[in-house]
Amino acid sequence: MNRETYLKNATEQLQKIVFAPHGLKIPKDVKVSCGFAPSGNRGRRFKTLGVCHNRASSKAGVNEIFISPVMDDTIKVLDVLSHELIHAIDDNKSGHGVAFKRMALAIGLTGKMTSTIAGEELTEKLKQVSKKVGKYPHAEVTLSNRKKQTTRNVKVECHGCEFSYRTSRKNLELIEIWDCPACGEEMSQA
Repeated sequence: MNRETYLKNATEQLQKIVFAPHGLKIPKDVKVSCGFAPSGNRGRRFKTLGVCHNRASSKAGVNEIFISPVMDDTIKVLDVLSHELIHAIDDNKSGHGVAFKRMALAIGLTGKMTSTIAGEELTEKLKQVSKKVGKYPHAEVTLSNRKKQTTRNVKVECHGCEFSYRTSRKNLELIEIWDCPACGEEMSQA
């Protein structure tokens, strides 16, 4: 089973086990996939674990949900999916405001509404969902092993003052005079 099929099946089970008992209806046409959020992923922490785009953002006219590939824990994925499905229910109209909070608390999400976590009761229901759909078929994506791009420019410094600049190696080959434009002293590569 691929991730999209898994997340679709999980959404169907979440509707039955988590949302329906509270009178909440997940849109039938919501699309769920694994992928990075368009923002909130700067730096090494990758804070955004899920995102739900409203219907107006999709040419298909559906809510598009993305679950971050940095997660591979089944219960955590179902937890984040539940949060994003609440956004789909009201097409992101309430953000993390009153309507969102009412639905989140009803299904058992706790904590700060921008970064909810499953409470004990919801966790037990997520375990039921997991038994029905199985383990999330995904291995964590870790970006810490990526080769970091280093600057292609070389730093040139003045020996007399603190003036410096960066330029390409090609430009350095073209320079015949290495005098500082600020003080006239000799400059060199750092």
